Amino acid sequence: MSKPQLQNLSFRLGCPLADVLDVKYDVAVLLHCIYYFPSANILSQTLKDLHPQVDTLCIAEYALQTSNPAQHPHLLAVLAEQAFEALKPMGESESNVQTILSPRAIIALADACGWQLAHEKTITPGEALQDGNWEVGTVYNKGWMNDVDAVLDKGFDESGRHRAHLSAAQDAVISAVDRLGSGGTDGVKGMSRVRTMDVWCAVFKRKV
Repeated sequence: MSKPQLQNLSFRLGCPLADVLDVKYDVAVLLHCIYYFPSANILSQTLKDLHPQVDTLCIAEYALQTSNPAQHPHLLAVLAEQAFEALKPMGESESNVQTILSPRAIIALADACGWQLAHEKTITPGEALQDGNWEVGTVYNKGWMNDVDAVLDKGFDESGRHRAHLSAAQDAVISAVDRLGSGGTDGVKGMSRVRTMDVWCAVFKRKV
């Protein structure tokens, strides 16, 4: 970006969002942040708050789809993390994955908040993007089930169904990683081959 263009940019930080919405903005960008939202309702309120003050909304988030087998562990891992985080009381999660929304769900939610989809595309990120490795590593680690048990032991799983679900989800991640290794048995080599899943990018325009 050229220096003259940079001179036309300004950044303001504020929480709650209303603190920085006292002026109009050309563009609002939600860049790989939706998974951090504690709930879809909070995302919905954010989109409603942006609507009167912003003309264009740009969103980039994981597409929940893969282009090659090396991305499968990442997809499985975030689904496992979401299933676990959904068991925790609101506000108690510190995970990177708290609320997973598919592109279709985001479009529907944005439409209900006054945003019209203008165009979208899906891209496959380069190997340098390490998010897939981090999130897969979290679930692949055998200590993950210890964290699960610590939550479920508080009385969230009297039937044992949640533990069975999350244990199977972890096993699916481990199998997908190991399959990437030598002969399907080398987890270390498999982890080094994990790729981040595809990314969905969309531009929305404010409905008048």
